[in-house]
Amino acid sequence: MDRFVSASLSHLISGARSVWAGRVVCVFAGLLLLTGGSSWFAESDASRGVAPTAFIMTIAALKIRLVGMHFMELRHAPLALRIAFHGWIVAVWALVVGLS
Repeated sequence: MDRFVSASLSHLISGARSVWAGRVVCVFAGLLLLTGGSSWFAESDASRGVAPTAFIMTIAALKIRLVGMHFMELRHAPLALRIAFHGWIVAVWALVVGLS
């Protein structure tokens, strides 16, 4: 921060940091699990065809949403920007699944 925070307000900042750090750790762990699971599934023999492709792309779309909302702070963005972000995710998902 670029400004001094009085001692009476410092407990609010440290509490917010611990909540933020806990959320980031949970989201990061989820991203790792989703990445590992989708990589394992993509390499398996069951990953041939449209349905498995749609499943893997759905996991990828979920990961994009998690990164955008939690690490790019889009959950605090204006509604129009969030709608555009989610629309872009759906459009790319539909394009990739439609072409497979």
